[in-house]
Amino acid sequence: MTEPDERPPLSDELFEMQGGPAAKPAKDELRLTWPEFLGDPPSKGDALRGAVGFLAYALINLVVMWAPLRNSGSGAGVQAVVLIVVAFGFGAFLVWGVGGKGRLYGFGMMLGWVVLTLLSLGLATGLG
Repeated sequence: MTEPDERPPLSDELFEMQGGPAAKPAKDELRLTWPEFLGDPPSKGDALRGAVGFLAYALINLVVMWAPLRNSGSGAGVQAVVLIVVAFGFGAFLVWGVGGKGRLYGFGMMLGWVVLTLLSLGLATGLG
């Protein structure tokens, strides 16, 4: 026989469907907010501008690296320098020189270089 102060079996605790202490909090109880030190949260238009910058860099990368990736015997040193200058030179110009709405486009280009370098282990940007 079980004593009254004995804990319930583990299956009762795991599969309990009632709102007891093991129940998950509802979504509205999480209260996730944007951190104040980051400024205003980005709008959908801001995210779209960053995505367009990312895609523009990916297209430039495809055009510049087409020949070195098709011909595995050739080096890609010049192309790597061109891609770094395009991503970080032109991207930095858009961020700090132009500002405004071009800022997010520049950040998208720089992020595109970083993501493509990491995902391709440097082959897509001439570092590998």
